[in-house]
Amino acid sequence: MIGASRWLLPLLLIACGDRPLREAELVAIWRGEGEFTLSAPMGLAIAPDGTVWVADTGHHRLVAFRGGVPVRSIGTEGEGPGQFRRPMDVDIDAEGRIYVADFGGDRVQVLREDGSVERVLSGEGSEAGRVDGAAGVFAAPSGAVYVADFYGHRVLRFAPSGEDVRVVGRPGRVWPGRLHYPTDVDGAGERLVVADAYNHRIQFFSPEGMPVGRLGGVLGLGVPGSGAGWFRVPTGVCTDVHRYLYVADFHNHRVQVFDAEGRLRAILGGPGSGPGRFDRPTDLAVGPDGRIHVVDFGNDRVQVFESLAP
Repeated sequence: MIGASRWLLPLLLIACGDRPLREAELVAIWRGEGEFTLSAPMGLAIAPDGTVWVADTGHHRLVAFRGGVPVRSIGTEGEGPGQFRRPMDVDIDAEGRIYVADFGGDRVQVLREDGSVERVLSGEGSEAGRVDGAAGVFAAPSGAVYVADFYGHRVLRFAPSGEDVRVVGRPGRVWPGRLHYPTDVDGAGERLVVADAYNHRIQFFSPEGMPVGRLGGVLGLGVPGSGAGWFRVPTGVCTDVHRYLYVADFHNHRVQVFDAEGRLRAILGGPGSGPGRFDRPTDLAVGPDGRIHVVDFGNDRVQVFESLAP
């Protein structure tokens, strides 16, 4: 397990003569078309069959892309089963179940591939308490489901049964394990990775929920910045098979990529609307081929970059 000291200062590692930053070629831009045109998308995930599901937040639905072409949508605006209010994130497990962070509905809906609802996770009636703004969701290989509870300033862990709910993190600033409006969660080996958005950092937790490391700015203490290795509201995180960590750096209009040792390897984008530029990227996912899919929220599109795999 990587300790805190190895994740804190990627900028210093670069300054001491580490390998230069790499570049990733832009290969595609997806906006959808016709009835599937995207509006303020915020999340995405890649299914085992290669289908890319995008949380089309402005239209309160999911849109499925195959080979860059939109082929179907799921959901309408509402509070009923299979309806959404501002879906902000999506994840997919090995069996193809679709997990939707239904932000305005304060719940995660678990859908079968045909769009029917298998179950709903809200935390209502549990000792941990109800979800208050489901901003991000991670379906772990163990069957547990982790939810970034935005207004609750914590992450909720639902057991595979969905009945036992536990809390990871506590509301607060600066100190390890304290969260301030978390927006996404992912897993990397034995670690849980949390986008601690308004603390301007990434935090790492053990399977038992103990803080084990921080990344960003000065010692991960919640200071925003625009330099290499710093964040200004990091909203999305994902890891690949090489344990590279990809971070959607929302207000810096870029993606930062770190290796398994916490060293910065690449910076993608920068502010703008042209190809390869971003207007507040919110989420990202890496496909089996290593290609990097980035949700470009302000530009109403998804951009796809070539692999950065070592």
